[in-house]
Amino acid sequence: MLGPLAAGAVFFPGLFLVSKGALRVLLGWSEGDAVLVSTRLVSSLQAVMASSAGWIISSSCRDVMEDR
Repeated sequence: MLGPLAAGAVFFPGLFLVSKGALRVLLGWSEGDAVLVSTRLVSSLQAVMASSAGWIISSSCRDVMEDR
């Protein structure tokens, strides 16, 4: 259980820093604009991953309320 936690603790902040840096260097955006877009990118990725996990779990259960 600690492995995925550690991976997420490295991956998501790393993605934020890489995307912020890329937007600033490659596109010449300001710090504020790059932070705003990078935050939304990371949040969107987390939302897609959480929705996918929920769909997989709910589609694999017969009775979502009672199954474990």
